[in-house]
Amino acid sequence: MKSKLALTLIFLCAVLSATSNTNFSISKGILDLGTASPVNLEPIKLQGEWEFYWNQLLTPAQLSDSTIEKSSMFVPVPKSWVSYKIDGEKLPNQGYATYRLVVKKRKDVDVTIYGLKVPSVFSSYKLWVNGKLITEVGTPDTNKETAKPQFKYQDVSFVLDPRVDSTSNIDIVFNVVNYSHQRAGLQQPIYLSTFKQLTAETRFMDILNLIIVGIILVIGINHLNMFFFRRKDRSNLYFSIVCLVMIFRNITTGDRILAYIFPNINWELLVKLDNLSGFGTIPLFALFIYSLFKTDFPKRVMQTLIVLGTVISLLVILTPANTYGKFRLLYELYILVGGLYLTFGVLLVATFRRRSAALPTFIGMFLLYATAINDVLSSMGIIQTAYLAQYGLGTFMLLQSITITRKSAVAINQNEKLSVELTHEKETLEQRIEERTTQLQAQHDELIMHQEKEKIQTWVNNGIALVNEIISQNKSDFKMLSNRALVDMIKYVDARVGAMFLADKDAEGNQVLEMVANYGCGTDYKLANNVVYPGNGLVGATFTDKEIRHITDVPDNYLKVSSGLGKSTPKSLLLIPMIYEEQAVGVVEIASFNEFTEAEINLLKRCADIIAGSIKTVRMNEENLNLIGQFKQQAELLQQKEENMRHSLSELEYYREMYEKFKAN
Repeated sequence: MKSKLALTLIFLCAVLSATSNTNFSISKGILDLGTASPVNLEPIKLQGEWEFYWNQLLTPAQLSDSTIEKSSMFVPVPKSWVSYKIDGEKLPNQGYATYRLVVKKRKDVDVTIYGLKVPSVFSSYKLWVNGKLITEVGTPDTNKETAKPQFKYQDVSFVLDPRVDSTSNIDIVFNVVNYSHQRAGLQQPIYLSTFKQLTAETRFMDILNLIIVGIILVIGINHLNMFFFRRKDRSNLYFSIVCLVMIFRNITTGDRILAYIFPNINWELLVKLDNLSGFGTIPLFALFIYSLFKTDFPKRVMQTLIVLGTVISLLVILTPANTYGKFRLLYELYILVGGLYLTFGVLLVATFRRRSAALPTFIGMFLLYATAINDVLSSMGIIQTAYLAQYGLGTFMLLQSITITRKSAVAINQNEKLSVELTHEKETLEQRIEERTTQLQAQHDELIMHQEKEKIQTWVNNGIALVNEIISQNKSDFKMLSNRALVDMIKYVDARVGAMFLADKDAEGNQVLEMVANYGCGTDYKLANNVVYPGNGLVGATFTDKEIRHITDVPDNYLKVSSGLGKSTPKSLLLIPMIYEEQAVGVVEIASFNEFTEAEINLLKRCADIIAGSIKTVRMNEENLNLIGQFKQQAELLQQKEENMRHSLSELEYYREMYEKFKAN
């Protein structure tokens, strides 16, 4: 791991140290090539001291006119003029100025087409070469109301003809105006070479950028497809959004390809897209990394990064570039701190903890973040290097794709290895596999059967619990107990009609079955079956032989279910004897439009027996209460008779004493 990190750092240093190969320097507004010519050199970066005229838009003719008062100074280019000082005070970002550079070189023998590679200038300009107006971008004007900004990255050509003019000097003059951006002037490096060489390099860079955009687009679409197929993994969605944002960054920064696709695009919109594609990446990367390494990324820190990024993005969207640009340093500090935390505070920690895919993600993020810092420093004018973030992003995404591909390849290899092993095992142990398969199938069937039994048992237990609850609530009233128990039993098995008969004695002391509860029964049925004698009909026969009767061909006139639509005959009839201590105490009769299942019959039988015991107990309690009442009455009667007898004995004793006295006298 350490060796890979070291190689990464070496690569980064090599990239960031890449500069122009020229050894020429600009001093006092003059670049002296001596006997050399740009024709035989690599593109020359025009970096050094340029002649600078603040708040003066001077044409080459005016610069050559000694009668016009001019105030010049020498300033470093490329650099924003807000870092320049006049009389000890920094220049404001809003204003206008003239830049001038004279390139001295060997005279040309033939007509030569030269070129200047001019990047984005903040924020409009005119360019003269040897006194001729070569190009104008935007509307540079001293009047703030009429000046219009524009971005245009271009290769500008000009011709030096030794037959017409001297070709030993190239006089370059820029008129730059800025009222719209916090940065101003020639902030990015300008290159001088032959127009052919510049356009070749530009074409190569454009092709390279388009390749990178294509790679990012393909990877983004691939991750988006992966999200649609597996929506639970949101990391693919976040990564695809990052791809889209970084595509916007690629085409809105550097050579600003978007400005070529839409030449009339609003300058403010282009700047907003540029800044949003930079400041809006931290929240997206935070979401992406959090979805991969939640255990290593505190949720509160992730939410803080998202909130800050959202606030910054809203400021960019809702305010002009010249307004939110005042706080650009804070935004870039947010990117710096956020990126450092994501890279080293989360990914590096996850790498040391040996999380899956953490190392390639860290390396890719490190490269991406290092190149992003390079872009920020370059845009601030601190260093002069090309924009590299898109290459860092391409590397990051390729590493992510390689990681995903590696996972897939490992899975495929494992499957192939397993397939070979299974084939070999099949060839040598087919019988064992078949037996094992049969055994597993039997276990599976047994498990399903057990689960079904458990389900049925749970259903039965719930029904019994329901009946027990009714019993506990109606211990002293067997009629209420009978009614509620019957109704809940009928509803629980989705039946339609039913009745409960309990054994009793008529006035003559004969045993009868009295209907104590019914549900859904018609008047005719209740009148005909209010009292049933043992052995008579289905109810009486069930009571006598104490056997369950399940009848699926119910006679048409036996039992009708009445409703607003008329009367219907049930499909199935169930008669269950109520047994307590091996003695029948009653019968439950239930009818349904569906045929009763074995589980339903079992449940109703158990419930009937439970109810029988409870009703028997309630009745015995009532009989005991009656006996106690009779005993109390008899006791009171005996006590009264005893009192009467005691009173009679007292009177008898009195009369005896009187008789004894009378006899003695």
